[in-house]
Amino acid sequence: MDSLPMSMDRDSLQQLLGEIDTVLLDCDGVLWRGAQGTDVMPRAQEVVSRLKSMGKKVFLVSNNSTMTQDSFYEKCNSLGFNLQKDSIICAPYVLAQYLKEINFRKKVYVVGAAAIAQEMQKAGIRCIGVGPERIGGSIYTALADGTLGLDPEVGAVAVGFDREFSYDKLVRATTYLANPDCLFLATNTDEKYMVTGTQLHLPAAGILVRAIEKATGRQAQVMGKPSPTVLYMLQARHGVQPQKTLVIGDTLASDIMFGNECGMWSILVLSGVASLQDARSLSLSQDPLLQKQIPLFYLEAVGDILTLLDATANNSVNEQQH
Repeated sequence: MDSLPMSMDRDSLQQLLGEIDTVLLDCDGVLWRGAQGTDVMPRAQEVVSRLKSMGKKVFLVSNNSTMTQDSFYEKCNSLGFNLQKDSIICAPYVLAQYLKEINFRKKVYVVGAAAIAQEMQKAGIRCIGVGPERIGGSIYTALADGTLGLDPEVGAVAVGFDREFSYDKLVRATTYLANPDCLFLATNTDEKYMVTGTQLHLPAAGILVRAIEKATGRQAQVMGKPSPTVLYMLQARHGVQPQKTLVIGDTLASDIMFGNECGMWSILVLSGVASLQDARSLSLSQDPLLQKQIPLFYLEAVGDILTLLDATANNSVNEQQH
């Protein structure tokens, strides 16, 4: 048997499509990329349309913590992806819905973008902390004499990507989380956002989450991939069955691990964060956590699905003619 991941061919794709009824597609690095995320991958819209025409339920599942479900929906429309809004699942939306479902009544201190606060407000949850934050005077003195200005109604800290992240925010989040009853939630733990056309990357939300985890000695409860929270939502609302679901993504530690942990099929596309070498090197590791990040198949890009489907169709026509 070939080492994993295996290159997807037309026969394995045809067999896989016969096994599944749902496809979960990542967005950045899979359907689009670039600084504004507006560089659509070749034939990506057609892939979504073709899968839907084959009777597959298609969902976009993104860890991007800077966009709301509404803004994702508007973006998809503008880029030519024909999807219903409830087929779009983003980490801020999952986080807000989770708090709503557990009947959370306190305030949330947000270390993250406005999208997190917007989703919470839409779900009827109060929050503070978005934007620049500066603790006046000596932080040491403020902590020592209890004048840091903590809001006694805060019962959770939610962390995502935050361009305004600072030492002051780190201190305030750490102090809130000193209370063991204060929830510690994260949109995601992705650590890299690739800069298209270079080998460089920007530090992503996971770096900020790790900083607060180190400062508090606590581990965040992750809402986005690879957490099964996303699957639980899809199961409850859309009847998604993991054994009949395919995950297509570009990151090993979030997309592929999400699929493997939840008992779903997985395809890695090489158009985003992870390379084939990254994926193949995992098979040499004895670490069970790393082995859970090994995809079953890989493709160069999501558009290759159409190439394989068209090759299957052409082969069938040729067989009939002969």
